[in-house]
Amino acid sequence: MWEKVEGFKNLLFLEGYGFSSNIYALKHSSIALIDVGNDYTAFFEFKEEVGEISEIDQIFLTHSHNDHTLGLLELFRAYKDFDNVEIYVHELMRDAIEKRAKTFGKKVRVVGVRGGENINFGGEEALILKTPGHTIDSLSLYLKEKHALFSGDAVVVNPVIDESLGGRLVDYIISLRHLRKMEISAIFPGHGYYALKGAREILDKAYLKALSFLEPDKPLKEVAKKALSLGMVEEAEYALEKQLEVEFDEEALFGLASIKADKGEFEAVKELLNGYDTFESHHIVGVAAMKAGKFDEAVNHFKKALEIREDKNIRLLLATALYEAGKVEEAMKIEELKSILSKIK
Repeated sequence: MWEKVEGFKNLLFLEGYGFSSNIYALKHSSIALIDVGNDYTAFFEFKEEVGEISEIDQIFLTHSHNDHTLGLLELFRAYKDFDNVEIYVHELMRDAIEKRAKTFGKKVRVVGVRGGENINFGGEEALILKTPGHTIDSLSLYLKEKHALFSGDAVVVNPVIDESLGGRLVDYIISLRHLRKMEISAIFPGHGYYALKGAREILDKAYLKALSFLEPDKPLKEVAKKALSLGMVEEAEYALEKQLEVEFDEEALFGLASIKADKGEFEAVKELLNGYDTFESHHIVGVAAMKAGKFDEAVNHFKKALEIREDKNIRLLLATALYEAGKVEEAMKIEELKSILSKIK
């Protein structure tokens, strides 16, 4: 049964079951559908609960899986009034949809998109988002005014990656990374019930769960190492932060401090390593100070590191910090810098 969504006076929802996705209908002067499921009974009560089939003039398909798309064949086959419809699909799906429409003699306009397009959909200003990972052709639809996300299968607690359709875990994680940075108040997924509250918590949970699949059944600090090996610094930082929320781990602490040092987050690094007086801690804080342009602070910490242990790399960092601090004469006394300059000459 189609039901109205509270707070969205023009939005109706039909929950999918079995091998059929949810279907959403935006109703204004006409009707726009988001996904069409795979259930021939889905449109039996459409006239009574939503409107005439002939009023459907737009459809957005989140990806090519049959449970989200085969309802389109039913609309082509069984409803003669279903015609002159604009269908938004990933560009990889465009030819297949056009062939299906032609087979049934339907006049439709299939719009191939890649993500990033601004459209008017169902009377709402919307943004099409590229959210691959589940499949290579996964898209989401974002209603700008209501901050509502129609996510298809891009946001689930346990990610399903269909490698046969170009799905990749890394892409899935990156898609969630981008979604977490958006202002999202409500999430309308491809399966299960929608969420009008707690969208950020849902996205965070999905993101962390997807990250954990990089190194299943291992501590988050190991997940962070794997993320770093893949060049996913932001994900490594998040995993280490979550590791430290669960339990204190010195390796995770220093790993997190190192990442933040490379970003120049000097105050955050100082706070993380407060109380440590080791070669490694002074090295990391010194690097953070350098990145933040606090060269006198960097000099101080590099000197403390060298008091604990001699190291040519630290001596070179010290020379650089001194030079940047305007203490050129002192910097030039350091052999490692003199050696580099001599080679340049």
